[in-house]
Order: sequence, then C-alpha cells, then structure tokens
Amino acid sequence: MTTHYLACDSALRAADSCWARCGWQTGRWKRFIGFRTPQSRRTARCVWDVPRLFEELKAGLKKAAARKLLIAGISTDSWGVDYLLLDAQGKIMSPTFHYRDARSTRGVARVKAVVDWPASSTKTGIQFMPLNTIYQLAAEPTERLAGAAQMLMIADAFNYFLSGAARIEESNASTSQLYNPRTKQWSSRLLNALNLSGRLFPPIVPSGTRLGQLRKELSDETGLPQIDVIASCSHDTGAAVAGSAGQRRGLGVSQLGHLVAHGVERPAPLVNDAAAI
Repeated sequence: MTTHYLACDSALRAADSCWARCGWQTGRWKRFIGFRTPQSRRTARCVWDVPRLFEELKAGLKKAAARKLLIAGISTDSWGVDYLLLDAQGKIMSPTFHYRDARSTRGVARVKAVVDWPASSTKTGIQFMPLNTIYQLAAEPTERLAGAAQMLMIADAFNYFLSGAARIEESNASTSQLYNPRTKQWSSRLLNALNLSGRLFPPIVPSGTRLGQLRKELSDETGLPQIDVIASCSHDTGAAVAGSAGQRRGLGVSQLGHLVAHGVERPAPLVNDAAAI
C-alpha cells in the first residue's frame, strides 16, 4: 500500500493575505483544501488571525482522515520573518503582527543604534529588509517580551500546535537575521546587543527532524492516527527550491512575486563582505 505524507503550505499572496493548502504527497502533490485568510486590522495595526488559520488547517486534516489513506507524517511550511509569542502556558499572546505593520520602522532605528550593519551582515548573511524578525522583535514593548516564554516562527508554531514540541527549523530561523549560519545557532552577539533573552528562542533543528506524534486530542478531533510530525523545510521559498532541485546541484533560482529574489544552491551559505547587500 502506498504511503502518503500530509503537507500544509501557508504562503503569502498579494502581500496582504495568507493562502494555505493542505494535501498529500507521494511524489506528486494533490490539493484537497485551500483557504484565504486576509490580514486583520486593529486600530490601524496589521496582524494575523493565527487561531483561525489553525482551525482551517484542522479542517484540512479532517478531510484527509476521511479519505482513509495510509498517512505516515505531516509537516507545515510558511512565509518567513513573522512570528508569534507564547506565554508560560503555551498560549498565543495576541496580537501576532504582520511584517508590514508600521512598528518595524521603530525596530530598525533601535537595532541600528546598537548594532552596525557590517556586524549584522557578517554574522547572519541576510540582506537588510525592515520586515526581518530582528527589527520586529526590537519594536516589541519590553513588558510584552518579559511576559513571553517562547518565540516561534509561523510554520514552526503550527508544528508545535500539532506535536507539542517547540523547535525552529533552520530555513525559517535563517530569515530572522538572528541566526548564525556558520554555527547553526542563534547569534548570541546579536541577542545580547538587543537584550533579547535566550530563553525566548527554542532549539534550532535541521530539516527532516521528527518532532513527535500528532497530539492525542488532535488525533481524536480530526480522525487521523497519531502520525509523525516532521520539521521539514519550514520556509516556503526554501521548500519550493528544495522540491524543485531534486538531486541536482548548483541550481539557479529566481523568485518573482511581491518580493523578488535570485540565488543559487550551494553546499554552504556564502557569508562575506562581498556578498553583503
């Protein structure tokens, strides 16, 4: 009997909404549910309705269970840079900000006051964009961060909701501008410079890490067995590149959309002054 894997893909469309889909994969993708979740506005703030997104994801799992397929595992990807905060009970601390929220401008000013750009670039290899996680976190009120137990990127948060294991897969961590690709850990220099507590940042794991099984209550609710939850390539662009490349090496990639990116697949990141943007 053929073994299937569930993939839940959340990607931005038109820069103002999340288009998500769930499907199974056995070498080919078949979509069986899709939904569009616009950003919310609260008093002119741009935020995401994460609980609604997760309810839609569960609806997809119920549809998958109804097909009576042999499903071995599930994983989620998402757009990068955005994150949510969890309190000590593992509950979402609202709001979950959209990267286009104007607060990032304040975060950029704060980061530039304590970290010069060459230091950040040579540590992370990431180009400057005001929407990067580092600037969003720098804009957070001190008291809100003090009340948070953990920070999770969006896809990694969904994997946490599914499995109960809080981990951040390295492709999504790399979009934060707080990840050191040489050590494959969070940059302690940047965290210390911004007075960000290391306790907020879960362990970083490589793509393909098994996080655990689908939580019992979700298994009961959706009708799926307690299948494996896997931290696959959780950044949607990285996942698309990995899926396109197959076994080929040195693949050139161009992404055209609300953001434009060009790159080439390499065995290791190119992090030096010449590559800084």
